[in-house]
Amino acid sequence: MGALSAAVGVTACRRAPPDVVPRAASAPLALPDVVDGFAAAPLVKGAGFVRRTYARGATLVDVTLARAPLGPGGFEGWLQASQAFPQAALDAPAADANGFYQCTERPAPSCDLLIQLRSGVHVELRGNGTSTRADVDALARALPLRALAAAR
Repeated sequence: MGALSAAVGVTACRRAPPDVVPRAASAPLALPDVVDGFAAAPLVKGAGFVRRTYARGATLVDVTLARAPLGPGGFEGWLQASQAFPQAALDAPAADANGFYQCTERPAPSCDLLIQLRSGVHVELRGNGTSTRADVDALARALPLRALAAAR
């Protein structure tokens, strides 16, 4: 993992002080059972996250929604660090959501999509070398990003 990716990950996973109530605390974390063109594996739930694998042919994308409360300036730090990567168009206001692609060309072209919502929800769509930008975009469009970004 590159230094910038590590820095973004550290920023995204920073815990808020106990007296800070994340805005997304009341928003349920949910992944769709059905996404057009993809088969969905069973939902995996954990403390503060949900994960599901979606498959289409040889493409397997792990989608994770996790609570990742941001401290003061955390979302702005994410925005700044993410500018080094190709930006994603998301179905949520740009002031409340940002996503970027991590793409490789070898051994075959593939892309993952990482999203941070100001509300304190972090989203990862990781194909582990099997997904294209179109794959992760199709899955991201099926997620409740706008609702999670607006959670107060």
